[in-house]
Amino acid sequence: MVKLAITRRNSLQFAGAVTASSYLGIRRAAAADPYPSATINFVIPFGPGGTFDAYGREFSMLLTKSLGVNVEPINDPGAGGMEAIVALFHEKPDGYTFSLADVPGTQIRKTEPGEPLKNLTWVANLGRDAFGLAVGADSPIKNLADLQAISAKRPIKFAATGVDSAYVATKIFLAALGLRSEFITGYESSVNSSIAAKRGDVDAVVFSQTAITKMQKSGILKLIFVFQNESPSADVENALSANQPDLGKVFAWRTVVAPPGLPPSVTAKLSSALVAAAKTNEAKAWADKIKATLYPLDHAQTLKMLAEQDVILKKWHSVF
Repeated sequence: MVKLAITRRNSLQFAGAVTASSYLGIRRAAAADPYPSATINFVIPFGPGGTFDAYGREFSMLLTKSLGVNVEPINDPGAGGMEAIVALFHEKPDGYTFSLADVPGTQIRKTEPGEPLKNLTWVANLGRDAFGLAVGADSPIKNLADLQAISAKRPIKFAATGVDSAYVATKIFLAALGLRSEFITGYESSVNSSIAAKRGDVDAVVFSQTAITKMQKSGILKLIFVFQNESPSADVENALSANQPDLGKVFAWRTVVAPPGLPPSVTAKLSSALVAAAKTNEAKAWADKIKATLYPLDHAQTLKMLAEQDVILKKWHSVF
């Protein structure tokens, strides 16, 4: 497990727009006001351009329409998506600040004593995207056999944005196939990591297929493996063809989480609003356009999903 020590930011910053840290100090509506009655801050725990950013911006717009108040998407990248989650422990549980969470990446992290992740309010889930493994568009690597050949000579270089869900999927993949690896860190988003693969700074990347599809269309990446039981094309391998069925159970979940102690009534209203938004024709059209997979779960269903993910992580706990 990875120990993370992060303190709350001490100052607000404005640079032409609301910045990542400013949501910590925005004034809340009075407790007597009906919820919601003021601007809501929807935190995106990664930088602009990736799949989480796409989810955060789309659902901020949908919630603005359905809740009748402005829902502001705010990027707060850092620590592989964990910095924004830790900040929630210092937020007031009033429903005016919540965040997307990177599951299962968040589940293998440890926060400070007295701040267990289970104490956060897991409001809902919006999507479930399958992972893929890709290389630079011009890379000579074409399949798993090529990766195994590299591993026999040296560690395979993977780009990493931190200890996130893509990292979890990569570690399970490497352990299942017995491959040696080296993680090159410091990338803030899938965009930066993809460019690194294109340049040849790393051999491969693992991201949601949503992100890879976008980069593939731009001529940056080439998909060679999917964490699914079926392949999108004959030249792409999958979990079953690799004889590793567990890889078909690892997904990128787009979960919404709020500070500990969120009142049940607010939790229920937010959960219902998020699930309803994910079922709209507008959301479905958006998901189809970027090849995302909507998978709405309410509060209770989200807790069940987290328990199921815990089972998978415990099986592979020795690789983290």
